[in-house]
This record gives sequence, C-alpha cells and structure tokens, in this order.
Amino acid sequence: MKKGTISTFAYSFIFCILVTFIIRYPGEAFAASLDGLKLWFNVVCPALLPFFICVEILIGLGIVRLFGSAFRPLMGPVFNVPGEGSFDFFMSISSGYPVGAKITAELYSKNLCTLAEGQRLLSLCSTSGPLFIIGAVATGILNNPALGSFIAIAHYLSAITIGFAMRFYGKENPRIREKYISNPIAEMMEYRRRDGRTFGMLMRDAVKNGIDLILMIGGFIIFFSVITGMLRISGFLEWFSLSLSRAIPLKSITPDIISSLLIGLLEVTNGAKSCASLRVPLIYKAAITSFMIGFGGLSVNAQVMSIISGTDLKLGIYFITKLFQGIAAAFYSYVLVAWFSDLQVFNLPAESFVQNTILEYSFLRVLVTSAANMLIILLFMSAVHIKGTWGRFSCPK
Repeated sequence: MKKGTISTFAYSFIFCILVTFIIRYPGEAFAASLDGLKLWFNVVCPALLPFFICVEILIGLGIVRLFGSAFRPLMGPVFNVPGEGSFDFFMSISSGYPVGAKITAELYSKNLCTLAEGQRLLSLCSTSGPLFIIGAVATGILNNPALGSFIAIAHYLSAITIGFAMRFYGKENPRIREKYISNPIAEMMEYRRRDGRTFGMLMRDAVKNGIDLILMIGGFIIFFSVITGMLRISGFLEWFSLSLSRAIPLKSITPDIISSLLIGLLEVTNGAKSCASLRVPLIYKAAITSFMIGFGGLSVNAQVMSIISGTDLKLGIYFITKLFQGIAAAFYSYVLVAWFSDLQVFNLPAESFVQNTILEYSFLRVLVTSAANMLIILLFMSAVHIKGTWGRFSCPK
C-alpha cells in the first residue's frame, strides 16, 4: 500500500472520530469553539492584524532593504543570513507567531534570501510576542507577572541559540563579511521602482492579504480549541496520560503533567492553563510553560505550514528546530528561575499560583498595545540604522 493511501485513510479515520464526538457532545464543542473565537477576537486579531498590514507595506516600500544594509554586518557573521533578516527578527519578537513565518515567506518570494537562508530565518524568527508571554501567560494564567520576564528572556535566548546553530545548515557559502551598501536610500528607491505598484495598490494588497491571513489563523485557533475540548470530554486525554505515566519509570512524572504537556503540544494557551493548575513547584511550571511557548503547539505549526505552503521551505526541518527550541527554552527558564530563586516572589508555595481566572483583554486595549509595539520597534530600527549610516559615512577611508 502506498504511503499516500495510508495517510489518507489515517486522516479520514481521525476526522471521522472528531466529527462523531462533535455530534455526540454538541454543547461542549460549541463552548470550546466559542473560547477559541474569543481568544482570536480579543487578543490575536488586534495584536497581529496591524503588523500583517504594515509589514507588507514596508516590504513593498523597500524599507527592508534600507534596514538590511545597517544590520548586514551582524546578521551575516552570526546567523549566516542577509541583513534583511534583521527586519524579520525584530518584527517576530515584537509581535509573535506567526509574523516571522509570514515575513520569511515574503522575503523568499521577493528573492531577498535564498532557500537555505529562508530556512535559517524560519528557525530564528519564529517566536512568541512579549504581550502574550508577559501579559497573557505570566500575569493572566500563572498569576505571577515577575515570572514573565524570565520566560520571555529564556524564549528569545532559545530562538537565538537555534538560529546560531542553523547558520551551518545548507551548502551555500557563508555570509562572513559583506560589503556595506554605499547608498541605502538609493537601494531602497531602486527596489521600490522594481516593485512598480502605486501606494494605493500597495495598501489594497496589504489589507486584503492581512485580513485573509488573520481569518485563516482564527480558523486554526477555533479548530484546535475544539480538538482539545473533545479530547478532554471524551476521556481519551485522561486515559492516555495515565497509561503513559505508568510506562515512564519516573514517579515525578504524573498523569497531570503529561496531560498538560499533551494539551500544550496541541495549543499553547490551553496548555498553559492546564500547567497553572499543577501542584508542582513554580520552577517546573516555568520550564513546562517555556517548552510549550518555544514549540508553539500544533496550532501555530499548522499556521506556519499554511503560510509557507506556497514556497520551497521545508516544514519538517522547521518542526524539528521548534522541538529543540522548546527544549532550549525550558532549560534556560529553569536555569534563570533557579539562579534568581532567592527573590521573594519565587519563594511562595506552588498552591499560591494555581490559576483561578484568566486575565481578560479587550479588543481596543490589545490593538493600542500592538500599534505601540510596532511604533517602538520601527523607531529603534530607524535609530540603529541612522547611527550605522552616520558612522559609515563619517569614518575616513
């Protein structure tokens, strides 16, 4: 039997079971989908839509080439990617999943990076945003705002670690030292001329593509929320966790921990909620949550898969690097919390951090925060670029 035939039968079987459970438990399925819809409308949509629209406009205007010239001396030797990758990285860490994948696909489609460089950028620039890590997870779910900074630092350190390791991926000549662009403005204007679209056409395409992408992300969030709900209500999650805990010869690995990890492998937010209720020390909660955020969950990986489906970028390599990023994030988080364990906020008992209610976010509040993050990151990139350009032209030859 061919591989494609087996996968077709497997997918058909899985989704038939899912439809059966949805019909069997319509109320629970509706509640789960409503939770996913609220998460998308109140947090994801206002946080990401401004970035999606602005990113496409900036790429069309040639701003990416302008900033690429300033950061090329850093991105080439360290990560073996073009300087334009700096725009991708800054936008990824400021906005979160899946903005980095979206920009990487755009850079590759615009021939601003090669296939191997795009694969490296996809590993480096796939991160969660500080709004989600500090606001939603640490403050709203774990009920410990101080923990957010440690999880965020661990998360971005893991991305940089994987990005540096991926610099050796591929057979292309490494970008050790590239020449400075003598006139970044001229380079930007040349790219703008080649693009050819008027600003009105650019705005139209950016809004259309941004809305299409945010609706697709919403569909994935709702879908995986329903899957998680069905696994819980059917009892399969409890049975599988109990069976797996018995097979693992470690008494510290309880069925509740395995259940939280499984939920986090599906969807990060629900996994973090489940982790918050565990009766374990806070340092373990931080490590488990960091792994979930670093890996991203199948929901985020499915979003990335749909974004890069029209390119030659390989999902399998990306998936493996995300697993290692999750492991690295858990390690860094454990080390950071252990290093600062003398802080009073980390000396509270585990029961003090059991989640009761998740922090609510309004559409307008998240939209304003997202727009502010966008403005700050653009001002920072502009300042660094101006400084680099000034130093370049002021230094004697």
